[in-house]
Amino acid sequence: MVDAQIQQWFGAIDTDRNGALSSEELQRALGLGGMNFSLKVCAALIRLHDRDNTGTIGHEEFRTLNHFIMDLQQRFQQYDTARRGRLDKTTVGQLLQSLGHRLDTPAFEALFTVYDPDRSGSTDIAEFVAMNIFLRSAQATFQAFDAQRQGRITLDYNQFVYAASNIG
Repeated sequence: MVDAQIQQWFGAIDTDRNGALSSEELQRALGLGGMNFSLKVCAALIRLHDRDNTGTIGHEEFRTLNHFIMDLQQRFQQYDTARRGRLDKTTVGQLLQSLGHRLDTPAFEALFTVYDPDRSGSTDIAEFVAMNIFLRSAQATFQAFDAQRQGRITLDYNQFVYAASNIG
């Protein structure tokens, strides 16, 4: 999608014409594209792309958010060789590895269970995007506490609550 199209789409979904998208506006826009996310997921998407910490996203932030989703959709489709619109657990694990997420088996199993709410053993694109939003947020939060970049952190209870509340 070229920038002019993104600008036009942004203008169409910025219903209050304030130059920024709220979680509700983003939810409606993504729903039109077949991505039915909860307000919680839309808020997490905004937090992930909100560079100026306004709680909303402007045009440029929307452009990077759109690129993020389009990239995940493209990768999802590459792995969906059967064209079912769903990926099984093994394939999701392979795709996450290709995206740079190195999870051990227990961590992956727990993650997959959360993002497979119907227990089908597979995920659709919306569930996969939500999973990646969580992983990106978890990575950013972890890195904030891993100042030495050792891959290990120690948290007291208050830090844990802070970290956990910033991930989801």
